[in-house]
Parts: sequence; C-alpha cells; structure tokens
Amino acid sequence: MTKGKRAASERGGKKKSLWSRVSKVLFILAVVLAAAVLSTMEDGQHFASLRRWLMYGDTGEARDTYTYSADQANRFAWLGEQLLVATPNSLRLLDAGGAVLCDEPVNLSTPALSTGTSRAVVWDVGGTNLYLLDSTGLREKKTTSGGQVYYTARLNSRDWLAVTEQKSGYKDAVSVYNPSGELVFHFDSYDSYISDAVVTENCSKLVAVSLGAEGGVFTSTLVVYDLTTAEKLGERSIRDGLVMDFACHENTVISLCDTRLTITDLDGQLLLDRPYGGQYLYDYALTGQSFCALLLGRYQAGNISQLTTFGLDGQELATLSLSEEVLDLSAAGDTLAVLYDNSLVLYNQNLEELSRLDNTGYAGQIIAGSDGAALILSASSAWRYLP
Repeated sequence: MTKGKRAASERGGKKKSLWSRVSKVLFILAVVLAAAVLSTMEDGQHFASLRRWLMYGDTGEARDTYTYSADQANRFAWLGEQLLVATPNSLRLLDAGGAVLCDEPVNLSTPALSTGTSRAVVWDVGGTNLYLLDSTGLREKKTTSGGQVYYTARLNSRDWLAVTEQKSGYKDAVSVYNPSGELVFHFDSYDSYISDAVVTENCSKLVAVSLGAEGGVFTSTLVVYDLTTAEKLGERSIRDGLVMDFACHENTVISLCDTRLTITDLDGQLLLDRPYGGQYLYDYALTGQSFCALLLGRYQAGNISQLTTFGLDGQELATLSLSEEVLDLSAAGDTLAVLYDNSLVLYNQNLEELSRLDNTGYAGQIIAGSDGAALILSASSAWRYLP
C-alpha cells in the first residue's frame, strides 16, 4: 500500500472511530432526553414502561416463567427475578428459567411469609422455626429457645426484621434485627399481649400491636417505641377493632381490623376511621407507596362490591363499583393490581385503568411489582405480565 493510500485509510478509520463514539454519545443523550420527557408525561407511566422495556424487553405480554407443585398452603414472594414458594414441606427458590436455586426441607404446619425489598422471612405460626431468605437462597435460620413459639415476623422496606414470640415468665417478647442479622432491640411484655410488630421505614421506631379490653369493649392499641432508647413514645387505641394486618408508610400506620380500617400517624393522631358498617370485607391492599385499597361488599358472597382507595392523609381518593368477581388485590409503588375472574387490570391510586390483560385462565393470585409489572399465579405456575 502506498503512503497516500495508507494515510487515506487511517483518516477513514479515524473518522469511523470518531463517528462511532459520537453515535454512542448521541444515543445516550437521546435516551436521557426521552427518559426526561417521558417521566413528565402521565405521572411517569411512560418512563415506567421504558424502564420495564430496558429490563425485560418487549412489553404488553405475559410470559410463563415458573412452575411448582400445587398446594393450597403455598405462600409466594417475588424477589427480583426469583420466585420463592413456601410450602409446609419445603422452601424453594426458582429463577425465571425454571431452575431451582434453593430447596430447603422444612416442617411448617402453618407457613406464613413477609417480604421486604430484597428479602423474605418465612415462619411457622405457633411453631419454633423461622427462615430468612434473599434472591440467592437461605441466609439464616432462627429457632426459639425453651420450646417457646413464634407468633409473627415482619420485614420493613429496608429489610429490618421484627419478631414477636412467646417468652417464659412474660406474656410476649419482641425482637428487632438489622439487615446484618444483629439484634438491635428487645422488649419483654409482662402486662399485655403483643400480637404483631413492624419497624418504621426510617428504621428508628418500632410499632407494636397490643391486645386488650377497654370499658368492656375489645381494643387494639398501637404502641410506638424508640429503637435506640427503648422508650415508649406514644400509643393509640382502636376501640372495637381487632388488628388483623397493618403497614407503616412514612409517618403513618394503616391498620386493617375486623370491623374497620384506620390510619394514624406516629404521634397518635387519628387520620381515618372507616367502619365497614353493614358491609363485608372482601379484600384489601395496604402496600401501595402512598395509598391503600379496601374492597367491601353488601353480601357475604357475591360479585357486587365497592373498591375504594385512600391516601396516607386519610382522604378518600376514588371509589369504583364492581359487578365482576375479584379474586385478589395487590399494591406496590403507584399501581393497584386487581385480578378478576378472567382478566387482570392495573389501576393507579385514583382507580384509572392503566393496563388490562384478558384470558388469565386459572390464575387465582397476583403480586404487584414496584416497577409496574405484575406476577400472576395459578395453582401450579406463575408468569410475569409486562404492561
């Protein structure tokens, strides 16, 4: 090759290399600009779709990804790309390709499950064993001492664990562990029964549910403790209400009772007291980022129901009258997933329809993801829906 031709070739190579770098920069700028524009449209829904596309590929479809043995006692948790299936006999962690990452033999008469952000805890209600897992498998097993039993175990959004258990010589005991597994708080209750407990989102306080009676009426009391000083900071009684489930969001506590739904702040101020009245509790979802949902019906069984969402300030956001059977509800992020008899609908907190999937077959459960996706579960298989 002559000197002139070689020089020309080198210039051409430099131009191609330069253009390649420029093209990459332009592509990155275009993606960033598109993300900025989409995030301002429709409350960020387009940005959420873009993020799901970058993570999963094509959207607007359902994909079979997990299979397992059918059992009415199965409990499920979605840990990133992995599905945890807790049964009375095993804890199995499945990846999206169907491979079994963890298969831990257990003996759980009444398995229960709670999830944080990257971890899940499984325990036997009234049993002696507790298991902590993440997306790689089993991290830790805890066993009570002296033949005592566990009542509840809850993870908060930052994977701090609160455990209530039987304690000899006391009515109950509450323990709190940080994500490293270190015991950071312990409280023995000698004057009241503690039925449940959870660490607040900022990991500075513990909210416990105490059961008792007041003026001849059954009462649940929300008690707040400082995790550093173990000092009781305050309490709030819920008269004529047994707290069956509850959740902490920011500075508020949402309590689902057998007779009412309440929202209180950590200072004890009552923000919402919504009695069910003559209606029946069909279902609920407490884990939306800034809202919760309540499904009530006029009859003990039937398809006629009313779905209502509430903000953390206690204000009613929206109400939707339904005439189709609802099989399950789940909330995460800004999305409420409603599984009907043969369809899945994703709503925002104002109950505006975001996406719909028909022909869900024999699905009976739904798990909403914080990214707007949803995991649809049938008796023996689960698949991810990407709106």
